[in-house]
Amino acid sequence: MLWRNRTFLLLMTGEVVAGAGMWISIIANLQFMQSLIPSETVKALVLMCGLVVSILLSPKAGVIIDMYDKGKIMMLASLIRCFSPVFMFPALANDSLVWMIVSLIVMQCSAAFYFPTVQASLPAILSKDELLKANSIYLNISTLSRIGGTAIGGVLVVSMDLSMLYVCSIIAYAVLAVVTLFLRIPPITSRRMKEKVEFREVLTISRQDPALFVGLINNGLVTLFLGGVNLMILNLSTLQNEPQLMGWIYMAEGFSIFVGGLLAKRWIGNKNLMASSTLMLIFFGISQYGMSFASQKVMILASFAVFGFVVAFFFPVTATIFQKRLPEHQQGRFFSFKSMLDRSFFLIALGVTGVGLDLMGISGYLLCIGTLTILFGVGTYWYSKKHKLDVRAHDEAAA
Repeated sequence: MLWRNRTFLLLMTGEVVAGAGMWISIIANLQFMQSLIPSETVKALVLMCGLVVSILLSPKAGVIIDMYDKGKIMMLASLIRCFSPVFMFPALANDSLVWMIVSLIVMQCSAAFYFPTVQASLPAILSKDELLKANSIYLNISTLSRIGGTAIGGVLVVSMDLSMLYVCSIIAYAVLAVVTLFLRIPPITSRRMKEKVEFREVLTISRQDPALFVGLINNGLVTLFLGGVNLMILNLSTLQNEPQLMGWIYMAEGFSIFVGGLLAKRWIGNKNLMASSTLMLIFFGISQYGMSFASQKVMILASFAVFGFVVAFFFPVTATIFQKRLPEHQQGRFFSFKSMLDRSFFLIALGVTGVGLDLMGISGYLLCIGTLTILFGVGTYWYSKKHKLDVRAHDEAAA
């Protein structure tokens, strides 16, 4: 049973604590930049710095994840993450963006190893029939930590110095490092003792399997929006001159993700996961159209709630597709490859979002990206139907 799996429970416990710490740091970072940088484009460039380093690390990270003990990799990544908030103290003391960039680089270096390892570990500790449920729970846990982190961060940012927010993050990351000491992930019986493990092997597989190809395209399109969502939320709260709106948006989105996650397994059942993931892009686009009503608070909150509800279905579905289509000995490299793509899209999204907000305003930008999302949704749905792509939660349907 899923809830009797000790390692899975430890992974989820660590996610709650560390996720809350991460979102406290994000709110503190946004507030720190708000007082120093007037331009959305410059803010985006600052946030890009850490992503560039993590993209460069991802190929090596994927090989290491497939070759070595995953529990130890997560423990070391968690220890490295503890240093990220430490570098914000000299940043605060000197109003220094350089120290903030160092902090972001350390954070992204840790993330390049930690998150792909978590996703590659789930098939090693769970049965294949449990993966969709486990991915939904993982998303819900991440959402709960975000709700808690943004709520705590929103309160602390107006009642305490920013330095106290970073202290809270350090404590959360230290707790995660302790939790990872108790993880026991079965080693993969792989070819690593017989032949060289190479990163480019996963590139060939991704091109040859249409299901993986469509999943990566859909995931990348959503990531293009998510990469700039913090800048958009900050812009919306500034536009309405309500700093607390940022916290309300995060909570509305987070709560709907939590509710959607509870329903995802039941509603999707044994439906075709490929068709489901492509249709969800259309609903993403509709929610982005709703967000374009930037002066109407109720419309903004409702649209982010719809967006969060669809996220609750989309990411567990795509993660399950990847986990079911790949053998275990390739999953570390694949999820590092996916992480590299995600960070590349984040990098592009930060730049495009910053420039788009400065040139078109938030309403115009959201209308453009909403149209793009719907067009891609229709296109990938047609492609998956044409190639008869079929992946289900409870059987290994072949494309």
